[in-house]
Amino acid sequence: MTRARFAPLALSTVALATALLLSGCTSAAPSADPTPTGNAVSPTPTEALPGPTPDASPTTGGAVTCDSMIVSDTLAEFKSKGWTAKQTPFTFETQPPSAPIDGGLICTWANYSVASGNLIEFGWAPISTADAETVAAQLEKEGWRREPADSGFYITQDPSRVITVDDKGYGMTYQFGDGWVAVSDTKQNLLLMPVTAG
Repeated sequence: MTRARFAPLALSTVALATALLLSGCTSAAPSADPTPTGNAVSPTPTEALPGPTPDASPTTGGAVTCDSMIVSDTLAEFKSKGWTAKQTPFTFETQPPSAPIDGGLICTWANYSVASGNLIEFGWAPISTADAETVAAQLEKEGWRREPADSGFYITQDPSRVITVDDKGYGMTYQFGDGWVAVSDTKQNLLLMPVTAG
């Protein structure tokens, strides 16, 4: 079993991501509260494949943190709602899951004082071009889909297996850039991460 990184999101999260996309991603205050809904399940994997060894360095100008991984407006909104982040090592959702990626991080944001299951996940890790292609090929072999991006490419879940979707029908999506990979529970939520802006 792999960790499920999915939770149904309320339309307000989709509205927030759309508003940020239309306003240049980081220049406008969010038009809606990021308040996703749903349940998350995090079973522990019993077996792991070796993961790629990254040789790229972070493009964010320093060590990535849960706070630096997302745009400041979203961070402020999460904190105003009492949301905090729990950190886990960055792994790929291959079958079985990859080994943790050195220097990578998955941040699961939620209000952990309320048993609601509402959460949003963001992740970032350094990765070499060769390792990115290896992981992407494995995910594609398992039914994920590859699409071009302005910077790099996306690997996104097969729509028939998606639990959480954005307004375009995309679920969990990885974006591979020059020396990095980012992930979120929907493709639109990648827009809330400064590293994906180009």
